[in-house]
Order: sequence, then structure tokens, then C-alpha cells
Amino acid sequence: MNLLKTLSVVIILLCLYSQAAAKMPHLPASMRTTHFIVRYDPSDPYLAKLTAKAAEEELIKISQDLGVSVNRTRPFRLLVYPTHIGFIEAGGLEENKFTVGTAASWNETISVDASGAFAPIEEVIAHEITHAIIFRALGNRVSELPLWLNEGLAKHRSEGLTHEDKEMIANAAANGTLIPLNHLVRQFPSDRIALAYAQSASAVDYMVRKYGKSAPRKLLTELARSGSLDKAMMKATGKTVSQFAADWYSTTTAKYWTIRLTRIGSAVVSTAMAILAIAAFLVRRKQKIEAAKRWEQEEFEKMLRKQLDNGWPR
Repeated sequence: MNLLKTLSVVIILLCLYSQAAAKMPHLPASMRTTHFIVRYDPSDPYLAKLTAKAAEEELIKISQDLGVSVNRTRPFRLLVYPTHIGFIEAGGLEENKFTVGTAASWNETISVDASGAFAPIEEVIAHEITHAIIFRALGNRVSELPLWLNEGLAKHRSEGLTHEDKEMIANAAANGTLIPLNHLVRQFPSDRIALAYAQSASAVDYMVRKYGKSAPRKLLTELARSGSLDKAMMKATGKTVSQFAADWYSTTTAKYWTIRLTRIGSAVVSTAMAILAIAAFLVRRKQKIEAAKRWEQEEFEKMLRKQLDNGWPR
């Protein structure tokens, strides 16, 4: 009986492995750099070398900035896909077709679309390497890091807070529709993902500008040590997570408050103008009705006088 159970488990595992292998596009070529084992398509070795070079450069900069030591004896896996469709099919990302990179916490594997079709490879690499470094620094305690902070750090270290991000945040703040950071802890709302990413980058940008470039490093170091996000945030900013989130929200709202007031004022003026236009129309309509009545009365009186002057017919 035990033998049958063991065989059943082995068969299931082999089936799962074969399904996964069938789904993965073939990346048979491999190279080793200082900190990466790179898998790539042999038809484009130059793209793989460029990607590996960018990965090494970004890894050194980001790990130093975040205060995380990386050991060359423990390399990251880097999967370089030369086409976007190959990357999407490999990761089973058909429902997230605009994804360009992933980083797995459980096996420290970074997968990237190196085609540059949707984003520069340098930005993709920097973003995913930041995630990988965070995973290595925190280990099992990475679950204590809220999603807005994890994605905010990665976005801050790659493309940063873009003009489009600022526009989205300005509009949301002006409309009173910013998402509180405590609503972005485990997942982002599917209908407002772009705004959620923009706010995450804005919050980290606010942290760095107000508390210095060392704030993210202090936060990750303390979180890795204590496992307490509040302690880590206190170490980095002197505030609890909820206090920091409230500060960012109020600061961002105040920054764009004049836009909100202008929009409210414009809406009030537009409404008032519409009401005045309707009132003017009603007054004018009433005047026309009264004028028509007066005209009819005058015509009746003129006709009556004419008949009286000519005498009544016999």
C-alpha cells in the first residue's frame, strides 16, 4: 500500500513537471556571471549578454543603496526572453498581457521580457532586481511588507515617479479619489492598478525626500531584524505605518488642494450659470406670454372699436 502511494505521488509530480516543461519556451543556452545564472535563447546571445550586463550593474547599485549584501556563491536565476509573447506564455500571464517582468520569492528567479516592446530593459531589470533583493533581505518576513511599499521601492529604483504618475495622482487628489495606502496592503484594485502603482511610487518618493535616501535601507534592515513593520517604519521615519500613510495622504491632498478648489469653484460657477440661464429663459418665456396676451387684448379692443364706429350690422 505504501509503495502504491509513493508511486502515485511520483506519477503526479512527473505529470506536473511535464506540464510545466511543456508550457515553458525553450531557453537551452546558459551563461554564468558574477551574481547570475542566465538562461536565454541561443538565437540571440547578444541580447542575453546586454541583459546580463545591465543586471550586474543594477544589482550592485540597488543592493548597496538598500544595504543588502549579495553573495556570488548564491546566484540569482535570470531568464531572458527575446520576445514578449514568449515571456507571457512562459509565465502563464495571458490575463496580464502587459506584464514585462516577474521575480519569484520562493526560488529567487527573475524573468524578463528583454524585447523592449513595452518598457526599456534597463527599467524592467532594475524593477525586478529590487524585488529579488527585498526577498533575499527579508526572507519569510517579506510577507510583513505591504504591497504598496514593495512595489513603491521597485518603481522608485527603476523608472521612478513619472510625469504620467504625477498627472494621475494630481487628478485623483483634485477629485478626492486617492486610494488610502492601508487599502493597498495585499493587493491592488483591478480597476485602478495604474493609480495604485503611481501612489506607491509617490509614497516612497515622499519618504526619501523627507527622511533621506537612507530611509528605505533603515526600514528593510529593521524589518529583517525585528519582523515588525511599525518598528521598521519608526526606525526609518520616526512614525508608525499608519502615521506615515496619513502624512503622505494629507500632504498629497494639500499639494493639489488648489486644483480641487478650482474645480469645485468651476463646477459651482457652471451650475450657477446653468441655473441663471434656466431662470432667464423662464423669465423671457413669461414675458413673451404676457406680451402675446397684451397683443391679443389690444387687437380685440381695436376690432371692437372699429365695429362700434361702423355700427352694428342689421
